[in-house]
Amino acid sequence: MKKIVLILAISVLAFSCAKRINYSFLQNINREGYETANAVVIIDSTGIELKSSGKYVSTQHKLVKILTMKGKAWYSEATFGYFTKYDTVIVEQARVISPDGKVMNVPKEDIKDVKIPAFSKFFLPNVRMKKIIFPNVEEGSSVEYVVKDIMNYPPMEDNFDAYVLFEGKNPVIKKVYLVASPIPLNWKVKNDEDQSVKFQESQKKNKTIYKWTATNVPGIVEEPMMPPMPDVCKKLLITSVPSWEVWSKWYWDLCKDKFTTNDTMNSVIDSVLVGRETREDSIRALYYYVSKNIRYVGTKMSGKKGGYEPFPATKCFRDKYGVCRDKACLLAAMLRKAGFDAYTVLTNPMLDVEEDIPVDQFNHAITAVREKDGSFLYIDPTAENTREFLLSIEQEKAVLVCDEDGEDLEYTPKVPAEENLFSMEAEGHLEENGNLNEILTWKLSGLMDMSFRSLLTMLPPEQMKQIFQSMVSGMATGAVLDTFYYSDPKDLYQSLEITLIFSAENYGLNLGDTFSFKTPLSGGGAGNISIGGGGNPFALEERNYPLYLYTTIKAVVEEKIYIPEGYEVEELPENFEKDVEFFKVESRYEAKDGYILHYSESVMNEFIFSPEQYKIMKFIVDEASQKSGQEVVLKKIQ
Repeated sequence: MKKIVLILAISVLAFSCAKRINYSFLQNINREGYETANAVVIIDSTGIELKSSGKYVSTQHKLVKILTMKGKAWYSEATFGYFTKYDTVIVEQARVISPDGKVMNVPKEDIKDVKIPAFSKFFLPNVRMKKIIFPNVEEGSSVEYVVKDIMNYPPMEDNFDAYVLFEGKNPVIKKVYLVASPIPLNWKVKNDEDQSVKFQESQKKNKTIYKWTATNVPGIVEEPMMPPMPDVCKKLLITSVPSWEVWSKWYWDLCKDKFTTNDTMNSVIDSVLVGRETREDSIRALYYYVSKNIRYVGTKMSGKKGGYEPFPATKCFRDKYGVCRDKACLLAAMLRKAGFDAYTVLTNPMLDVEEDIPVDQFNHAITAVREKDGSFLYIDPTAENTREFLLSIEQEKAVLVCDEDGEDLEYTPKVPAEENLFSMEAEGHLEENGNLNEILTWKLSGLMDMSFRSLLTMLPPEQMKQIFQSMVSGMATGAVLDTFYYSDPKDLYQSLEITLIFSAENYGLNLGDTFSFKTPLSGGGAGNISIGGGGNPFALEERNYPLYLYTTIKAVVEEKIYIPEGYEVEELPENFEKDVEFFKVESRYEAKDGYILHYSESVMNEFIFSPEQYKIMKFIVDEASQKSGQEVVLKKIQ
């Protein structure tokens, strides 16, 4: 390996000044040395020449050996996004090295400058990308490029910040990040317990050279339902910005002139607030107005600070659409006109923001109202079909309220599991011939409420019927959905309730003197809790990374099953209860006169669980699953 790195270093130095390079060392990088890898990043080197104005030129050199078809899919193209108002990207060199060592430069026609395709609700013509299409790539090929990014107009003048990942899905033989800076930089490496990222500092004329290097970094083996990659991998954060307060005031300056309202807006604000008697009712009414009436759509990024600066509230109100920063600014403007102390807020609902070094790690904007005690009520006006001010997947996330004095980084409050409730109340009637008729009502709150409101709002009844049929089929073999109904999903002032009525023939096993069956909702325990379609969260025997469920949650089952006349209960499943600080599972059965009561409860009091906590949870879930397979046994009264 040392020999490869030495040859590599010589090749890197020679790359820009020689037409022919000896790539023979690539033959030594293969599946035998990297059995689980799809590709190997041989060199990923970035050098930045920074000016005191914040302008810079960044040059990246990357060489990757492809080992599998999946690796080919990942690396047969390379893209580099840029925003025309700030920077531009130049591809200086791009090559393919075939498995036998033949070198081919990528033709000019395969290096394209294109608009970034529209995605979801957004089409942004000011955002472009350079795309390299590497020809004739196969297993064993290598791809190499040198790309320059020229930053002419940094978003925050006279400052520089960067967020650099030193670890990823594939192993890295050598990673280098270098900044030659005339201004002091603060930095920190995170998630580097083995201290494999090495730092060197030197002086050259009037600049300080900051250099970070890592060698032989293994690839991360992904696990289902693990935190996002940037939250767990080695990463470097660099900034010249002295504090979060500076970021706060900077964004306030971009927003402060956008809060003006006009007569049309004022008339709407007055009408929305008619009959609202409390402070919370008034805030909620304006929030619902923006959430429902202003589409979450982006078509362009204009202005000197495009991508950061929101449109004026009057424009967003008039056009009836905007991205997150536009909707957040509009809601703040309407709240301010109504007498509330409201601001725009920067946040990142998906990734952790490292609080100890003020690097721009935000990708979302929401609104905050300052309460009388100085705390803030956070509101996400991009959230649709929800009764909550803030989605529970945004709990315990870093937020930066932007005001004229400058705020420090804060965190959104934790949401109790009870506020993300999936309550199932059922009443079933079991006949001697095995026919089961059941009425099941779901009462939902928080994220569960929003999820089903979204489905009921977007999908036609026939498609919803198919979804509900699939659900009842999982509860009882051969079950048929007879009908379903639900409360108005568009009425955000009322909790959502959904009722399913279904039946099943030949339910259970009737042997004449005995009748055995499982209650339809006996499988509604912790093992079935899954957020975001991630499957069974307890499928792995053990984990290297935390289990990440996005939100706290509570599921409750209250089931009453009337048994056939002439039978009595002979045997019930065992009761089960395990309660640790972060996780609870309970299931109990009780025989009554003519019916059986089944109650179960699963509670996730956290949403990120360490590998050690996961072991405890899995042990509990496995034991609970064994118990849930037990049956009710009835016997005929003689």
